[in-house]
Amino acid sequence: MQTPWAILLCKFKDDTTTEPYSKQRFEELFTSSGAGKLNMVDFFLDMSHGVLDLSGSKVFGWFTLDKNRSEYQRSAVIGWARQKAIDEKVPVSDFFSVVVFMNVPTDLFAAVGFGPANDGVVVDDGRSEIGMSSGMSSLSPSILGQEMGHVYGLNHSRAYGSDADYMDAWDVMSTANAFMAPHPTFTDRDVRGRPVFLLGPGLNAANMWNRNWLDRSRVWTAGDTEFGSTVQLRPLHRRDLPGYLAARVGPFFFELRVPELWDAGIGQDPVVLVHDYLNGNSYQHPSESGSWALTAPGDLFEWGDAADPLAPLVRVEVSSINFGKSPDRTATLKVTRRQDRRPTAGPAQVIVGVDSDGGGLILVGGKIVKVPPHSPYVDILENLVVLQESESISHGAAGDLMRRGALESIIARANAQLNRMLSYRVPSPPRQEQTLESEQV
Repeated sequence: MQTPWAILLCKFKDDTTTEPYSKQRFEELFTSSGAGKLNMVDFFLDMSHGVLDLSGSKVFGWFTLDKNRSEYQRSAVIGWARQKAIDEKVPVSDFFSVVVFMNVPTDLFAAVGFGPANDGVVVDDGRSEIGMSSGMSSLSPSILGQEMGHVYGLNHSRAYGSDADYMDAWDVMSTANAFMAPHPTFTDRDVRGRPVFLLGPGLNAANMWNRNWLDRSRVWTAGDTEFGSTVQLRPLHRRDLPGYLAARVGPFFFELRVPELWDAGIGQDPVVLVHDYLNGNSYQHPSESGSWALTAPGDLFEWGDAADPLAPLVRVEVSSINFGKSPDRTATLKVTRRQDRRPTAGPAQVIVGVDSDGGGLILVGGKIVKVPPHSPYVDILENLVVLQESESISHGAAGDLMRRGALESIIARANAQLNRMLSYRVPSPPRQEQTLESEQV
């Protein structure tokens, strides 16, 4: 899928001299001229298992907006930049979306859902002053991966037990709290010797699956019943290596991540991560020991009731992880899965009453609940079922469509969800990792 971006370099009319980087640097970061240097073309090619092709991206400008810096409006700046580019004969409509780069510190966000004329990413060379990332440019692939990811439909990643964003340190959609590393090609340093450009981490398997980017032919899928089956995984983003790149056991995705390339900042050791996807967000799950990563033989993830032979169970244990000087990069998992075989009164059933005016009854787990005439509860229940069933849809766009329709019917929840989905995404300060005490601000 070709999704080229137009990179619009813009200046305010009261500051037409400042150009933080040469045009060549932007071309290296965003276009095919920098492919192979871990730029944004490489990033989305790897994160989508080859689905997304950004090689047609182009850099345009510098353009001078008919606005002073003091006149800046977040809701209008993308429209200003697009119109200026169109006035300069740039075929903006030929591109998937735009990145608007401002020449002076201005803003950082992704706008989604406001229509083609106002969707896109706004970024500048703003430097963070927190943690290891102190001095990091907002042009870092770490930041760009998250903001451009929003335009592709990705939301911030989370951790099990919380609805807070930015909680998965191994996922680019949590860049505000994620593991990053100095870029190996763009090695600029600030006046204090700190790296200006950071990259990573990669995208987790659940997010990739929801966008239909995870290569289904490279995913091992557990059957309804597994008793100690083994599967060997390769690193999630290494399509060049043979074998499975992820495992799916029930609703859970298991992936191997190793400290190289996009994941160079995750530490010295490889890890096996566990995620699922619910209502528009990926959620990371902890191991039985409480750690967010499985790192050694014997580490275990378990969900369900192992003591009840009729209860559902997912049990995945790490048998081995191989990484180091050897060219092999593998994790071997032992998988047990058991379906729910407990007797049940069945799902909720609507028992219709007297024609269209008579209301009815709902049977939930053996309990009868009366529904008065013309009650909205029947519609709410039906849409809750649709919302739940949407999680089983493998195609990300189709699942999103079902979810949105159901949420729009459940008004209170729909408003909360849609406001979040259609709002500006603004990153929090980056994760404080490997920070020298003298550099803490």
